[in-house]
Amino acid sequence: MTALSYDRETVQKSLRQKIRRAAATAIQQEDVWAKHNIQDVPAERVVRHTYNPESRQFLKHETIVKIEKEPFTNGAMRHCYRLKKLATPPQSASNHRFHSYGWSRSLNYVAKCYLNEDGEPDTNERESVLTDIILQYEAAHWAEKFNVTAPKKIDFIRAYAIEFVDRPGSPMFAVERFIAGKDCYGRGFHKHNTNSGFVDQEVRRQTPQVFSAHSFYASQGNRLVADIQGIGDLYTDPQVLSIDYRFGDGDLGPRGMALFFKNFRHCDLSDKMGIPIFPLSRNERKHQAKYDDDESTLSEGSPLLEALMDKFKMLDDNRKMRKSILLRPTDLNCSDSADTEKRSNFTDMSKTIRRSFVASKKKAVSVVKRTKSDVDEVAACLDLALIDAVFDNAAFHRYESGELKPRHFHRQNDEDDDSNLRQNMIKRKSVTLMKVIHPPMEITDETKSNLGKVHYHLACLHGMDRFPEIVSLDGVVDDESPSHDVFSVVFHLSHAASLGNAQACLALARARVGLYSSVSPLLHTNIPIDFDSAKDLCRRAMSVERSPASPKAAAGCLLYQILEDEETAGDVEKLHVLEEALNFVNLAEREQAAVKEHVKNMESRGKADGFRIGDVVEGNYFMEGTYYPGKVIEVLDNGNSVVIQYDDDGSSETLTADNVRSIEISTEVLSHETSRLSDEEAFGVANTDEIVLLDYDLISKIAGLKEKTGDRAAAAGLFQQAAEMAMSAGKMQTANKWSMRAAELEA
Repeated sequence: MTALSYDRETVQKSLRQKIRRAAATAIQQEDVWAKHNIQDVPAERVVRHTYNPESRQFLKHETIVKIEKEPFTNGAMRHCYRLKKLATPPQSASNHRFHSYGWSRSLNYVAKCYLNEDGEPDTNERESVLTDIILQYEAAHWAEKFNVTAPKKIDFIRAYAIEFVDRPGSPMFAVERFIAGKDCYGRGFHKHNTNSGFVDQEVRRQTPQVFSAHSFYASQGNRLVADIQGIGDLYTDPQVLSIDYRFGDGDLGPRGMALFFKNFRHCDLSDKMGIPIFPLSRNERKHQAKYDDDESTLSEGSPLLEALMDKFKMLDDNRKMRKSILLRPTDLNCSDSADTEKRSNFTDMSKTIRRSFVASKKKAVSVVKRTKSDVDEVAACLDLALIDAVFDNAAFHRYESGELKPRHFHRQNDEDDDSNLRQNMIKRKSVTLMKVIHPPMEITDETKSNLGKVHYHLACLHGMDRFPEIVSLDGVVDDESPSHDVFSVVFHLSHAASLGNAQACLALARARVGLYSSVSPLLHTNIPIDFDSAKDLCRRAMSVERSPASPKAAAGCLLYQILEDEETAGDVEKLHVLEEALNFVNLAEREQAAVKEHVKNMESRGKADGFRIGDVVEGNYFMEGTYYPGKVIEVLDNGNSVVIQYDDDGSSETLTADNVRSIEISTEVLSHETSRLSDEEAFGVANTDEIVLLDYDLISKIAGLKEKTGDRAAAAGLFQQAAEMAMSAGKMQTANKWSMRAAELEA
């Protein structure tokens, strides 16, 4: 026997002994649910739906469970039942010893079902249950990414759905392992943050907050895992925020991300893990510093979390709160009349721009009282808006050499004011055990684009008076106080524009020529008029690659109107701007059509329906580990296998469902449309920034410029095209005028 074989046998023997000891300990441990005699409840046949995050599909198989008839607790939305399920034996064992212990030694689970208005299990909430399961797996995926570099490992309880096929309506329950006990600090179930901005700032629990921030940057800004709650570092019932609102009613999208980052405190752990600083305005930072040492303000609802309130009821109360924080894009019903009203306002734009042109030669009058610091910050922000964002070492709280900067905090006292703020900064002792300093996280173009959206939405939240505590840091509010901090609006719009957000560029451009912006009613009265800056912002908006077409079209129309009213640009330049704007208008219509088709397809199928013929997917080509795009042309074996036809060469292959991944509509297109609508939907006001000329108006203006440049034939064709489009829209008088103009040019 060689030394190598001896060592291997020794290790295997040691492992077997450890497994036996662990099993014996588990058997001897008292079942916390033994007194409920669940083993005496009749068993029921169920179909278990488990989610495969790779294929993004649910797999099904039958099993049996025992579940109590009455819930042991309930929340506002769900009932919770005690459930037992036998561990599944290996397929190779037909008579596994484990089953000799019976149901009394089976595993404890909690089964949760949604309720209807009568308080009964709602059989119509299948999609909500399946969404809950997807959220658990999505959160677990980003936890695995976090654990690669984190000093303290975290995990999410795996969940699945069970369908009671023998009950009327086949109700579906979400099931997860029951967890009990306390963490290493002696604390039980605890909430660390929510999807609506609450961040528990207890220093010893940095890990949950840093994980949420890490999930954003690790996903290139497409996800942020929030609602972190559980025992120790074992979490449950999370809410994933996505850039395109894909994860149910609690997914507040980039607004939820903005709420998180406004309250997130960077710390030693986030610095060492290479997470960049999320910039906050001077007033936002002063507000954070004011409450750094006031623990009562740092843990929203903390007495409730420590009370005897059942944790499952707390989970449901939290879920109900998720829906009431902000409305979502899917709740919006846009009307044609509202769209017509927005577009009709375009005729007043020229008058406002001309008045601003005259006003720009006079001294600007600010509505909000401003200090020299305010003026300097606004000026610096407006300059920043025209410069591409750079993520150097300073953005990661590091010196040029890459060495970490020390962390500080501000201890507030009665004598503190703005002048001695810097003198009252003292070093904070490191509270992390992390010794390794990791390189800065990669900031891709996609990350920058999504980060720009977060800054834009944070500006919008300020503009809708979401943060009254930022307006007056000294607590004094009178009739002359503004409704919100407009300087924070400018700050975040400028950072969003620097990151390439077209909507932010458009909002600032409108304000720079004295036009009202739906982001903030105070914006256009508190920043100086500058036509050159406005034109640069319009061009910047039109050149952004990762952007919806609608704000780019609006920026093109605004740029044309500025050039027209300045009367300094040539016809060729204006013609080029109008043609580009028309292209964006047409692209916006195609984007909206694509989203409507996507929503229609998704509404006609459930999450557990599996693949269908015609689905756009990726297949594991010849099981080699490389996925190629294609379409499903045949479904076999009750959905467990499919035949894929690949796009590149037209070849086909039969694959099992777990080797196929579904491809949804482009995230760019989907998120652009939902993000655009969400301004109007969440704020309750129309996004008048995206006013554009009607397509036939654009064509008629292009025709007029073509005529000026001497191209009469092209002008005649365009006037006739505009006339036909106006006629289809019911604008008969306009159509007749343009039709006669076309005839004159052809004569």
